[in-house]
Amino acid sequence: MMETAKRAFRAVALLDRDGTINEEVNYLYNPDQVKLLPDVAQAIAILNSEDVAVVITTNQSGIGRGMFDEAALSAVNEKLLGDLNAGGARIDAIYFCPALPDAGDPRRKPSRGMYDDAVRDLGLAGLPVYSIGDRTLDVEFGVRCSGKGIRVLTGHQLKEDLPLDIRMLHDQRERKLIFTTENLLQAVHVLLADLDAECVKNDSTFHKKFADLYATAQSIAEERAQGNRVVLANGCFDLLHGGHASYLADARALGDRLVVAINSNASVRRLKGNGRPILSESDRLQLLAAIRYVDYLTVFHEDSADRVLEVLRPDIHAKGTDYRSDNVPELETTRRLGIETRIAGNPKENSSRDIIGTIAERARKGLV
Repeated sequence: MMETAKRAFRAVALLDRDGTINEEVNYLYNPDQVKLLPDVAQAIAILNSEDVAVVITTNQSGIGRGMFDEAALSAVNEKLLGDLNAGGARIDAIYFCPALPDAGDPRRKPSRGMYDDAVRDLGLAGLPVYSIGDRTLDVEFGVRCSGKGIRVLTGHQLKEDLPLDIRMLHDQRERKLIFTTENLLQAVHVLLADLDAECVKNDSTFHKKFADLYATAQSIAEERAQGNRVVLANGCFDLLHGGHASYLADARALGDRLVVAINSNASVRRLKGNGRPILSESDRLQLLAAIRYVDYLTVFHEDSADRVLEVLRPDIHAKGTDYRSDNVPELETTRRLGIETRIAGNPKENSSRDIIGTIAERARKGLV
């Protein structure tokens, strides 16, 4: 395990190593063979920014087979951590089990021993748990830890199928215990969207409209295939006001379907400063879901909507009247992708910042 200070986390991501974070190499023991898979540093950095504990849990039976020793494993892990750190990502702890598959070691996945060690060392008791990996045992690991499993298609997935008991769980869609994604970045979006969905359990309108970015992209592709023009609106939407309503109404009128992508909590904090957002991500999503102009809702974790545009490929990108058609931050991306940029809404006369300032001033005067 790494030495790490205890922090306040909102969930736990148990990441497999080989085939999930780095390219699959059988019995990897040479640091020179460590190569990160695409976008994994960004994916882990998103988890870091969203206060999700990131714990690597890896079976390393090569040690038990006498193929390499713990010193070689340590060298590989150090190279991996260095590469991730260079990409702005942090791992909170690493656990490994050297036992052979038939040894009965309670630390070996899918048994939950490594998770229990992380709970003890990092203070993770009671937090939502997600196990992400390329093996069926990683999926089962998450379920055994009283959490959920997310399988990524970047390693052993073509060699295995989900076992019957796990496949039955997968088919019980209302339980939503098992997910399959293309890679770690998509898995992170699924994880964070699931946390939001758990905060809004009983709102059917919300669940009809909200999905992670990549699931939303599938819906948007289907809409476009049916001949519908799709409009994207994006923003923080911290405290909803009349300007937001005008923006969304005008944006919806530009096409047949409106998808609204909101900045995550961490993104709002970076853009607006400490103390923001006032309303949590799930609260903002639930309020937007209640607006009739909104057809689809999703979240993005960057500070601009460039990746959202790359993934969703809407017909129109609608921005508010605090922009002009020639100074939209994502203009280069929209031009490259052939997406039309339009300005929507009434002239900007108020903002969340103004509302917060008014409340603060009235509070100082004892008026609220």
